[in-house]
Order: sequence, then structure tokens, then C-alpha cells
Amino acid sequence: MSTTLGAIAGASLFVWSIRAAGARVVLEHVSRLGAGFIAVLLLGGIRQFIRATAWRCCLESCNRLPLGVAFLACVAGDSLGNVTPFGLLISEPSKIVLTRRYLSPTESAAALAVENLLYSATVVGLLLSGTAAMLSSFSVAAPLRVASLSILAGTVALAIGGLWVLRSRSPLLSRLGRAAVRRNVARRYLERRVSQVEEVERRVFDFAGRHRQKILFVLGLEIVFHAAAVAETWLVLSMITGTPAPILVAFVLEYVNRCITTGFQFVPMWIGVDEAGTGLAATVLQLGSATGVSLALTRKGRTLIWTAVGMCVLAQKGVSVRSTIKAEALAAHDVG
Repeated sequence: MSTTLGAIAGASLFVWSIRAAGARVVLEHVSRLGAGFIAVLLLGGIRQFIRATAWRCCLESCNRLPLGVAFLACVAGDSLGNVTPFGLLISEPSKIVLTRRYLSPTESAAALAVENLLYSATVVGLLLSGTAAMLSSFSVAAPLRVASLSILAGTVALAIGGLWVLRSRSPLLSRLGRAAVRRNVARRYLERRVSQVEEVERRVFDFAGRHRQKILFVLGLEIVFHAAAVAETWLVLSMITGTPAPILVAFVLEYVNRCITTGFQFVPMWIGVDEAGTGLAATVLQLGSATGVSLALTRKGRTLIWTAVGMCVLAQKGVSVRSTIKAEALAAHDVG
């Protein structure tokens, strides 16, 4: 019921955003992309390729997972996360299922955990610099200023917590799981999975302790991922407006996009939220809401095409939300 209400709210916000910006103006802006949309589509694929490479580098032996398989698993997993309200909770397990021919579930999960931690570290850097750039360079209304600082504070708090866990090698998740089992909270579900979580945590800590150079390399890949996203925003803005966009503006808009995609993963395809948020940010940056909505629609078009590719991969492999949950349960049972 809540998923249905969320979809209705998102669709309503989507329609409102386009009407408020002016449907005719938005359509005109998007039409200016023309063949340039192919470049946007390619940049989207390059970013997926970068994340796949980063995940592969977080394995003890990256040669065990072919790069093409990792790339298709990333595209397919993200597609499942895009079209459902589960986000990372379904996209990452589906990647494990798609690569089980090459890796054990624990091996895949540990590598994904490391990659996501390093990606999150670069997101914190993006949010720090993006907040500073927006608040220092542009006139921002008080509500938006408060929202930006609140998001930043929450992100920094999570980052500090993550650093503490890594430095102390504290198996926090498995401890919480065992505490819940002792208190008979979801006992039947958790007691078969705690051992699996412990093994994943052990592998993550061991990797972090033994592969400092790999970690630096993966951090570099994640930074390139964000740079490609800024390049995409710059390219779309330049084609929409007809003049080269300032890099600072493209960077701030990508910062806003990262806030939206991180904070609203439970909204399928970020429908409505992306258009409204980007339209508001573009207004603050004196580009006009129509430019922001057009940018969001272009991103959505790129996401839809790559999501279609991913869904085809999932269909070919016979992977769905139900089969992913079932496979995860079986893996937990084997470990338990």
C-alpha cells in the first residue's frame, strides 16, 4: 500500500514539476540534445563500467570475475534497484546472484561491501565540497540551506561511524544480529544469517588491512566516476542552453543529484523527486526551473535505456526480486 501511495505521489510531483516549468519549454530544451543524447548514454555506460571495475578490484583475485560479467551484473543489479523501492537492498544481492558461477556469495558480498564503502567515502567528499560550493557561491534560501546542512551532517556522522568500524575492526553488524537473536527479535530469520555476516565482515577487514594500494586505486576510480557524472551534467546543460556551462554550476547540480539519488532510493527511478529537486536547484543557480527539469528528464531517459538493458540481462538469467531473495535465503541456510 505504501509503495502504491509513493508511486502516486511521485507521479503527481513529476506532472506538477513539468507543468510548473512549462511543458513546451521543457520539450524544446530536451529536443536540443538531438544526437548529443548518444554521448549522454555512453557516459552512463562508462560510469557503470567504472563501478564494475572498482568492484572487481575489491576481490582477492580479480581474474576470477570477467570484467564483462561484472559490468552486466552492475547494469542488471542497478536496474532492479531502479524499478523497485528497495534500492541497494535488492541491487547488491542481485549482483551476487548473477556472479555466483564465478564467485561464492560471501566473496561477492565482501567485495561489494568494500566497494560500496569506498564509493560512500567519495560521496562524502562530494557532499562536503558541493555544499561548500553552493552555499558560498550562490544565494540560497534558508530552507534549502538548512536541508543541505542537515544532509551533510547526517552523511558526515555516518562516515565517521564507518571509519571507526574499519579502524577498530569492530564486527558491528554481526554483534547487533546476535544481540537481536538473544532478545528473540526476528530470531528465525537472523540466526541463520549472522554467521554469513561475520564472514563478510572478516573479509572486509582483512582486505582493508592487506591491500592499501588497491584501496587507493579504487578510490581513484570512484573519483573518476563522479567526474564523469559532472561531465555529463556539463554536456547536457551546454546543449540545452546553447552555451558552455560553467563547471561550478555543473558540479553543484551533480551534487544535488547525488543528494537525491542517495536520499530517495526508495522512490523508483526517483520519479518526481529528481525533476522537482533539480528544477529548484536550477532556479537557485539562476538557470530557470525548465532547465533543471530538462536535465532531470535527460538523465531519466539515459537511466531508462540502461535499465531496459539490465532487465533484458535479468530476464535472460532468470533473475527477479523473488529469486534473488530466495537465493539469499539459501546461501544463509548453507552458511548456517
